[in-house]
Amino acid sequence: MSVLKDRMGREDVPGTAGFGLWLMTLVALTPLALTAVWLGGSLGVMLIGGGWNPPPFSLASLTDLVGGGTGALWPGSPTGAVVAGISALAGVLFAAAALCFFAVDWALAAIAARRSVDDGSAHRCPHTRAPAPVPAGGSDTRAAAPLAS
Repeated sequence: MSVLKDRMGREDVPGTAGFGLWLMTLVALTPLALTAVWLGGSLGVMLIGGGWNPPPFSLASLTDLVGGGTGALWPGSPTGAVVAGISALAGVLFAAAALCFFAVDWALAAIAARRSVDDGSAHRCPHTRAPAPVPAGGSDTRAAAPLAS
């Protein structure tokens, strides 16, 4: 059996290629999920008249929610209000992230299009930036119009 090596010469262990990416995603999304649950649930309870009494902002709150349901964090509050608040906040956060993603994509595309038009490279060789040679037997589109007699 041959040993696979990555491009740095290290042995490649099958099945672990995407582990780092999954771990980074989990580390990045855990605080966002905790924030959405904490703030969304607290807002949902507040909007139905339960007042502003949020649970502690910690990972223990997230595990209490998973283990004991919404009553563990917001006792006496309807589950529907908590779920509606979390869902509404998650929807707003997702929409904002999507708008930012598409706005950045649009802006980068506009900048790239402007550079390809404004730098005058349409009639230049891409590697030398020298004027492109006139094709044999063809006409140069940059040439001036013939003089009228």
